Amino acid sequence: MNQQLREAREAVDVALDRIAEIKKITSNAKAWSWFDIMGNGMLGSYFKRQNIKNLNAQVAILKDDLQRVVAELEDIDFSAEFSISDTQQDEVFDIWFDNIFTDARVHQELTDLNKKIEETEEKLWVIAQVIDREMDETK
Repeated sequence: MNQQLREAREAVDVALDRIAEIKKITSNAKAWSWFDIMGNGMLGSYFKRQNIKNLNAQVAILKDDLQRVVAELEDIDFSAEFSISDTQQDEVFDIWFDNIFTDARVHQELTDLNKKIEETEEKLWVIAQVIDREMDETK
């Protein structure tokens, strides 16, 4: 039982570390988003999109990390759906047809994603506390 709890705690820690990285990338993307909204054209859009690509890659890995948490703690129901649309069309509209409406939409998507990430982080901290208490009780 103690080994299973340690493995579950490790899985939670990996997910929390990934969330910390995602929060940094989101913050950077939002900064570029503001830069883009203020009318600084293609350069801001380009760097914002690069951050979104990196963000979506990290989110995909986080989903795997969360699946590992669920697998280690078989009896919990934990779902997380988050990403930002990053299709070729999104990139074309955001970089080449740069306009305030697209910029504002993307900025809102970044804000929404950040909120979901923070909610997931809070849930993981609660899970970590429960695991820690359980491990203390089994000593």
